[in-house]
Amino acid sequence: MHGARIQPGSFDDGITPLWAPLAVTFLASLGTGIFWNAIAFIARTTYDFPQERNFVLTVVMGSAYVIGALGIGRIMYRFERRLRPRTLLFWLMLVQGLLCFGPVMIGRETVFWITAAGVSMASAIMWPLLESYLSAGRHGRAMRSAIGWFNITWMSAVIIPLLAMPPLLEDRGEWVIGAQAIANLLALIPLCFFAGRPHHHAADLAAASVTEEYPLLLRSARVLLPMSCLLFMAMGPVLPYRFEAIGVKLEFQTPATAVWMFARFIAMLIMYRLGFWHGRWGTLLLAGSLMTGGFGLVVLAPDLAWMIVGFVFFGVGIGAVYYAALYYAMAVGRAEVAASGVHEALIGSGYTIGPLAGLAGTVLAKGTALGRSVTAGQAIVGIVWALIALGAIGAAAPYLHARRLRRHSAKGDR
Repeated sequence: MHGARIQPGSFDDGITPLWAPLAVTFLASLGTGIFWNAIAFIARTTYDFPQERNFVLTVVMGSAYVIGALGIGRIMYRFERRLRPRTLLFWLMLVQGLLCFGPVMIGRETVFWITAAGVSMASAIMWPLLESYLSAGRHGRAMRSAIGWFNITWMSAVIIPLLAMPPLLEDRGEWVIGAQAIANLLALIPLCFFAGRPHHHAADLAAASVTEEYPLLLRSARVLLPMSCLLFMAMGPVLPYRFEAIGVKLEFQTPATAVWMFARFIAMLIMYRLGFWHGRWGTLLLAGSLMTGGFGLVVLAPDLAWMIVGFVFFGVGIGAVYYAALYYAMAVGRAEVAASGVHEALIGSGYTIGPLAGLAGTVLAKGTALGRSVTAGQAIVGIVWALIALGAIGAAAPYLHARRLRRHSAKGDR
């Protein structure tokens, strides 16, 4: 990746007060709640998407996200001297705002697709820049605190659309997208308080906060991260139809979905306040198990009660994976934009593979003799769990390597 050649000091242009990127994060994350958590409900009720088309929509969005996230390092390397990160953030927020007006002004399905893909790509470029402003110049406990506030901020924001949109969902779902345009324009105000470039990240202080196993923990977390996004994106497009199947009324569907986000919020809040999980492999193991089991419960739940249990497990697991992956990425990667870009690209890969797996399960159950004995939900869970099992092998490899290093170190001490 070209962005890996950017040096930590090349972005040094003063310190940005923490409240400014947090304010932008909150306003921008309202759109995350709309486009990644509520988009399936909007597509179902406003544009009458069948389940297969909802999966295709999320595949398109995930692919656009990967392209944007991988491109941020290349963009900043090529235009480093001529284009300040703050200026790029300004244009990204403005473009996203204009795109969000599209479905309201022109109520065509084609415009809806363009808006979804365009906002996905722009946000993938935006988030690595914001994350670099948040963490650069901070180390150890200070970095954990900044990342904690970042997670609390965006998690609070993404829940709001799911709780607020039920009155509009059936007849005016596109208005929910239009409201994000206003939020993006408001985000330009705190953006004025950003330094031109993220503050310098001191390599010596960063190294003092990193143990020798951190790079291995990062490798494992970077396998679990796209796995968590795969689960999320395989689950999201199914939810409107699962709620319909078990008889949940429309006005309760998005609030019920918000349960897993509340669970994620609690998990990340605990990780923010307590550092007991730093350097512990058991945290990643527990998180991966909870999110995988929770996914299966949600998709196969016979009633709302079991679905809620699944949401709680899923939220706790996915929250722990995300927090650990971001913390290790910024600690080992020295808060560079390139490090954040890789973090977001991994998220995007899960955003793409997840709906592809869900689409494959849906088609398999409907289009073959298998559909006589296996439901679409069972086929989706089977395919997704098979992919997760393959990913688990990759996540376990760094742990096994760490064990070998410990044994070698113990023999050397003797």
